[in-house]
Amino acid sequence: MKARFSPVQERGLVILVALGIIASGLALLLPLFVHRSRITVAPIELSVVRVLLPTFLDSPPKVDLNTAEIDELKELPGIGEVLAQRIVDYREEHGPFKAITDLENISGIGKSLIEKISDLVKLGE
Repeated sequence: MKARFSPVQERGLVILVALGIIASGLALLLPLFVHRSRITVAPIELSVVRVLLPTFLDSPPKVDLNTAEIDELKELPGIGEVLAQRIVDYREEHGPFKAITDLENISGIGKSLIEKISDLVKLGE
């Protein structure tokens, strides 16, 4: 024997689903439901709702300027074999980078290149 919902339970379930669809931004039209009861529709203000999108799946891991080898540095846009070697040489001579802007001290690296790679690098110990 199948359990059945009462008409009141069915109506409640329909209302819950409708609210979910309306809150998600989809349009909803239930002509039979509208004729049975008189429901006044008021706009729902959702200004305090924040939607977080997962970004960990499509963002590559950051390259650590203080530990990366030449091959890792070459994967950065605008960094080739020569600049990667200069970064490693500078790090060995002056110690770990304290700020990403320290890259400006390396010949061939300017502000535009630093802006280009700033989201792809990090400074570890």
